[in-house]
Amino acid sequence: MTEPKPPILYVDDDPKQLTAFKAAFRRDYEVFTANSAAEGKLMLQTRPIDVILTDQRMPETTGVEFLESTVSEFPDLIRILITGYADLKDVISAINKGKVYCYLNKPWDEQELMVILKNATDICITRKLLKEKQDLLQKTNNELEKFVYSASHDLRAPLLSIKGIINFAKTQSNYSKQEYLPMIERSIDRLDVFVGSIINYYQNVRFEVQPSELDFKKMVVETWNSFDHVLEREQIQFNYHIQQEKVFKSDEFRLQVILNNLFLNAIKYQRKNDTSQFVSVDVDVEEKFATLSIKDGGIGIEPEHLERIFDMFYRATQEKHGSGLGLYITKEAVEKIGGEIEVKSQPGLGTTFKVVIPNQM
Repeated sequence: MTEPKPPILYVDDDPKQLTAFKAAFRRDYEVFTANSAAEGKLMLQTRPIDVILTDQRMPETTGVEFLESTVSEFPDLIRILITGYADLKDVISAINKGKVYCYLNKPWDEQELMVILKNATDICITRKLLKEKQDLLQKTNNELEKFVYSASHDLRAPLLSIKGIINFAKTQSNYSKQEYLPMIERSIDRLDVFVGSIINYYQNVRFEVQPSELDFKKMVVETWNSFDHVLEREQIQFNYHIQQEKVFKSDEFRLQVILNNLFLNAIKYQRKNDTSQFVSVDVDVEEKFATLSIKDGGIGIEPEHLERIFDMFYRATQEKHGSGLGLYITKEAVEKIGGEIEVKSQPGLGTTFKVVIPNQM
């Protein structure tokens, strides 16, 4: 896949200069040109630009004044000033007011300018990568803070339930253990689900993507059968249709996490006492992408919750007690392998999750 060319803008009131510049640098850069400061400003507002070069002497405004006007709105822009009438005042003004990266004499030398543009665009790329890392670090810190608070609460809740049941049982002289063991077992199951979610969260964040050849039919059937121990599953009709004729590679662990969490949700949120409970899975494998659709006839999700169901520890309903991590981890796993996930739901009629993942051949 070809890397996109860095976008640069040259502003000059001389058409010959604009033509010469475009001819010299269009092979390596996506070159935009403007013949006035006003046109240049409009260009900045309508297109992503990494580097801007401008002539100092233009009819409406000077290059420094133009660059100064872009500082607050486009702080990350790399600015280069070109002029044939250099003096010390212009240089000082350009640096102090216009936040100029480089100052060049006119006529510019193509080889010299090529080096300057390469350095300038490298700075842009580095800044963008640093910004992405900073945003990711901030996101991680925010999630960690929320995780510690919520996890401590959710881990303690089932433990306190178990302790309470045991203490209550001790006070009963003629109690039967068969009466209290199922209550303890339910609390342990809640604890087990939450600990499992924590492990999946850690592995998804920590481990690199490892593509391997996938058999979607085998994965879907084995994942569904792994819920044999879940009593609610016995009443649910399970249907699947797998269309796979091509070799497809992706991260098997993360795909298992995705299927596991979506199946678990589909089982948990079926309508009670409904004789038409179902979960259906459709997988369509094409050359570049695979599309998975998991549909259930459950209780559905209210519209006001749809935008937040992938948030960490967000629960759209209190009807069932979940970890609040399942769908968050699902979305993180999908994005980790370069895919996308969307959800459609109608209260009382069920929910459909659609996952599209790329073939990592």
